[in-house]
Amino acid sequence: MGRFSRHFEALTQAISGMGSSGDTAVAEAPAAKVAVPEEVNAAQDSSIEQALLKGMEVTLGDLDQTEHGWLYRGHPVMVYAVDVAAVDDLQVRKEFFHRVHLASCCGALEASDQVVWIGTAREALAAPGLESAPHACEYCLAKVNHRGYRGLGPRDRKRVAEAFNFHWHVSQYAQEFFTAGGAHFWAPGKQARALDQIEPDAADSGTCGFCEWQVPADSGWFVPVQRGTELGISIDACVLCAQQQAMGVLTLPDDSALAASQVRYADQESAQASSPEGEAQEERSWTQVRRQLPLSWHPLCEQLERNLSAPVLFQRFTGYEGVAILAWPEHRRGIVASAEERELLPEGWDFWTMQDVLGSLG
Repeated sequence: MGRFSRHFEALTQAISGMGSSGDTAVAEAPAAKVAVPEEVNAAQDSSIEQALLKGMEVTLGDLDQTEHGWLYRGHPVMVYAVDVAAVDDLQVRKEFFHRVHLASCCGALEASDQVVWIGTAREALAAPGLESAPHACEYCLAKVNHRGYRGLGPRDRKRVAEAFNFHWHVSQYAQEFFTAGGAHFWAPGKQARALDQIEPDAADSGTCGFCEWQVPADSGWFVPVQRGTELGISIDACVLCAQQQAMGVLTLPDDSALAASQVRYADQESAQASSPEGEAQEERSWTQVRRQLPLSWHPLCEQLERNLSAPVLFQRFTGYEGVAILAWPEHRRGIVASAEERELLPEGWDFWTMQDVLGSLG
């Protein structure tokens, strides 16, 4: 930890009074704009999307920040190749230059005129002076609590950092990055598109080839193969399975996604009850919970799984309108979608919202 502590201390002390600097980059290579291929210049509408695949140079003032990341003209981006000229220690400066950042983890990432590189495809990132693939910044992972990073031991922290996947990160917090209403699909190198504008005349109901749910018509929950092809999916799917299988990020409005989850779960329970095997109760498991819930609930599930047994899904109570998305009847505790939902549930239980629990977990 000594090297990382020294890195953080040096940056914090140096940046507090830092202004703009004209010093050279870490590897003493001249600053340069990303070389945009000719075909990108020929396609103006997609020039930014294509340039971001390998990286482009901007200042922090060009970016919009969310709680869990940055946006550049509507695109979620990683920040990397940050040369902090005010730091005299060249080893610290070089190590920081080779980091991928998700948030303002120190003073170096707070100055609006700080030059940085941004990109969307980690495996393809490039910049002058970058000698190797940039690695995830552990201070950023802690700040956004990526995959419960703050609560992990040293070995698991190292594992999470090494396995960092930017697209997984964006998919978990898609509602922050894509605020437009309705379902949208985004992938590196592409503009975000409304799902219903992709092959708009395609079928609106059918059977999901992944979970075998018969998706009801006019629900907006069906992704026919004609539309799925754009998402990298080769069979008909429901939106919940499509979200987990898409080659990119499929963002779903929370209310609609949870409604789809509840209807699908109820339909599957009903089908199981009417089958020859009868009402054989499926064993509670976190695998089942993650399979049933939208991706926006997965960060919570991942943290709870380390300490709690698997819950009952969509617990209902006789005489009450509310639903506990996750419930532990043996402890009379549950997690609900909103504070309003809590008012529709019985006394004698403890109910928290997802945001309550995430906040208490750090």
